[in-house]
Amino acid sequence: MDKKKLLVLIDSVNCAKTALIHAKQKALQDSKHIDIVAFSYEDTGNILFSLSPEQVLAIQDKQLSLLRATLEPLLKKELTDCEYTFQTVWHESPEQWLNNEINATNYDMAIKTRHIDTQTQFSELDWQLIRFSPIPLYLAADNKWRKNCNVLAALDLGSEKASKHQLNKAIINCGLDYANSEGCEFYACYTVHVSPILRDLGIVFSDEQVLNAFEKLPALQRDLINEYNLRDKLHIKAGLAEQVIPSLAAKLDAELVIIGSVGNVGIKGKLIGNTAEKIMRLLKTDLLILPPHSI
Repeated sequence: MDKKKLLVLIDSVNCAKTALIHAKQKALQDSKHIDIVAFSYEDTGNILFSLSPEQVLAIQDKQLSLLRATLEPLLKKELTDCEYTFQTVWHESPEQWLNNEINATNYDMAIKTRHIDTQTQFSELDWQLIRFSPIPLYLAADNKWRKNCNVLAALDLGSEKASKHQLNKAIINCGLDYANSEGCEFYACYTVHVSPILRDLGIVFSDEQVLNAFEKLPALQRDLINEYNLRDKLHIKAGLAEQVIPSLAAKLDAELVIIGSVGNVGIKGKLIGNTAEKIMRLLKTDLLILPPHSI
């Protein structure tokens, strides 16, 4: 059995099945153990009367016992032939628990169900995990495991930073491993930014920006693509990444998009998000987000 484990995060009983299905397939393919953590929390500070420490603990124990009793039958049904451990945790911020309580070197990735509904693509917890997860985060969008669906790696090839080069390399390796294990096609993409205002004014043209774009990349990034012999698999498009990548994923029948998170946090990250977050808002595929420190 592979020593590195899979971590399944459950914050909603109704959405647990999707993450479990994906974890099972990955565990069986690679002989991995699954650690499952289900979270519950209720703020008792707003109650008009004071609760004793014993009463608070009794509430927690009751809620966690109910959560365990509800999930255990689902785990037994969905995780047939898998080795797994299961714990329930009373914690207000699962992303903080993830950073404080686990040893990141023990896990390949965390798997969680995406909260897609008619109004939002992600829950607040999804966004917090995207920003702060210390390990790669797989957000499963569908409750079916689909074989032979392609994978698209979104690369940032325009930067000369060594850290960007290493993150691109990690994304490529991850995508190729996935494609090889699933028997599907691997594609990569790079978006050349074109200002919509300048384009609409006829000052710049998308075709001109793409022409010879590969040759204009930093040598470090060109060498990376050539090293993996991916020139024919690399799609270079002009425009806004948050529009280009979802469109290309649909065209290439990519059910998994792999992207690197730059870890843009604080006021700027919370107000406008980083490029990765903008891209993900239009994607309804499975997502694998690699944090900068996962390389």
